[in-house]
Amino acid sequence: MTTDRRKAPRTPSYLGGQLVYSGQRLSAECIVRDRSDTGALLFVDSAGRLPDSFDLTITKTRTRFRARTRWRRADAIGVELTAPIAPPAAAAPPADPFEHDRIRRLKAENERLKRRLRQLEE
Repeated sequence: MTTDRRKAPRTPSYLGGQLVYSGQRLSAECIVRDRSDTGALLFVDSAGRLPDSFDLTITKTRTRFRARTRWRRADAIGVELTAPIAPPAAAAPPADPFEHDRIRRLKAENERLKRRLRQLEE
């Protein structure tokens, strides 16, 4: 008989997630299963190629965690959720005045296109 060595009981889940690693340059999609406050089971392609530590974002809840691999198989990994990551602060306006102007023009163009689309739907 095996003993459950988990720190907290897990509850069934079926949530989309994203793993980010290598200095935020690489990512992989995953399915988050059997999640608890301290760990989760993740189904991901090529689990053997993932690093031992990465950031996990649960898409539906927009929560982010620092995760550490505890075990792995070809298509799944068990992770310990070591630390929650705070959501990024609201984006500050760009310091470059040309970038600010570009964003303003793109928003105006977006509004023009929305108006045109509404006219075509009438």
